[in-house]
Amino acid sequence: MQSLVKLKLQVMKTIKLLTTLTAVAIVAIATAVEKPKMDVIPLTADRAIVSITNENPALFEMSIETLDGSLVFYKLTTDASTQYQQVFDFANLEKGKYMLNLKVNDTKVIREFEVTSKNIHVGESKLRFDPYFSFKNDMLKFSYLNFDLENYSLYIYNNEGLIFQKKIGKDFTLQNGFNLSKLESGNYKVVLSSRNNEFAINIVK
Repeated sequence: MQSLVKLKLQVMKTIKLLTTLTAVAIVAIATAVEKPKMDVIPLTADRAIVSITNENPALFEMSIETLDGSLVFYKLTTDASTQYQQVFDFANLEKGKYMLNLKVNDTKVIREFEVTSKNIHVGESKLRFDPYFSFKNDMLKFSYLNFDLENYSLYIYNNEGLIFQKKIGKDFTLQNGFNLSKLESGNYKVVLSSRNNEFAINIVK
C-alpha cells in the first residue's frame, strides 16, 4: 500500500502543466459544433408544442427535469433528422419550475419553464457546449466555454483510482494542457467536473 501511494505521488509530480497552448481548440468548439434551435410554444395552461430544428441531420435527445435534477421525461429519437416537433401535456406535472434539455451531439440547449394553474411561462434559451478534448503524442489538452462561470477541477484515474487532480478555475474560457509522458501505458479516465456538471473521456496510452 505504501509503495502504491509513493507511485501515485510520483505520477502527480511528473505531470506538468504545458506553458504554451494555442486557441485552436476553442475555435474548434465555436465552429465545429451543432447549433440547434428549440422553440417552446404554449397552447393552453397545460399543453405546449416543442419544435426543434438543426442545420444537419442528427439524433435529438430530450429530457425534462425538476430544478433539483429529478428526471421527469426522457426521449432519444431513433432517426437522424433536421427537425422534430411534439406536443407535451403537462397536466399531470406538479405546479413549479422545470428544465427542458435538448442534446445534439456535443451541443446542449436548455430552457427553463414554469407550470402554473393558469399558464406555462417559458424562459430564454441557453446554448452550452461540451468540452473539446485532445490526446496526442502524450499531450492531453482541453478547452471549454464556461458560460455559467462554475468552478472546475480536472481528475485523472487509472484502474486503481485517482492519481491526479488539479483546480482549473472558473474563467469563461478554460483551456489547459498536461504532459502525460511519464505515465505507464494503460487505460485512463479524464474527468472535468464542477458542482453541477461532469464531462469524462477515456484515453489509452
